[in-house]
Amino acid sequence: MNTVILSPEAFRLIISSALEAYAVPHGGNHDFAKHIPLETCGAIWGYETEKGDDKFFHIVAVDIETAADRNPGSVASKPESIEIKKGFYERYNPELKYLGDFHSHPWSQGELVGGESLRTAQNVEQRRLYRFSGDPKSKSGDFSSVKFLKKQGFIYTVGLVATIYRMTNIVADPLHGFLDEKSAFRFTYNGKDGAGDNKSFRCWVKAYVFPNTTNTPAPNTEVKLQCTTLGFLP
Repeated sequence: MNTVILSPEAFRLIISSALEAYAVPHGGNHDFAKHIPLETCGAIWGYETEKGDDKFFHIVAVDIETAADRNPGSVASKPESIEIKKGFYERYNPELKYLGDFHSHPWSQGELVGGESLRTAQNVEQRRLYRFSGDPKSKSGDFSSVKFLKKQGFIYTVGLVATIYRMTNIVADPLHGFLDEKSAFRFTYNGKDGAGDNKSFRCWVKAYVFPNTTNTPAPNTEVKLQCTTLGFLP
């Protein structure tokens, strides 16, 4: 079994940056009404331990890649960004190593996906839009990014995707729970969006673990995600 342990600090930074890219205009755009939610990404840092046949990936730190090319339906990481940060961590935090990265999936009500319109947060979950896009066998979609980074020589072992969906009404039920045999969890955050309006955001986090090599085999199927902040302890 592979267990990904998300520290409180890493959890906060992943979700807050995903919310920011979702709700706040970027670049020269300052019109909240016209803002289209963007994807964001960053590297994850930590260490790996083993107990028998079980592996544990401790995610201690996360950074946001400010040089990434952000778009509504994609985000592109730059190897140069990872390299400069690797050097920094090797100098000041040698106990932490590059484990992989995270990226976000922003979904909106009315957005067309495969010719069908998203109407509710349940649609996102039913259509598995909180998972990596693409096919792990053909290395398409999000899996192509893993393939690219591995070809650049990075030991990419953990991939996280944080999905955000802004709901039209305030939801009292947090609807916390595990999905995908505990490799993913969902929760609801009630707070202000970028324009200062109170909103409910349905959030999902899903973990993938890849073999510790520079080639690109499919991800492991036995993965659990642990997050003490929300009490998710598989």
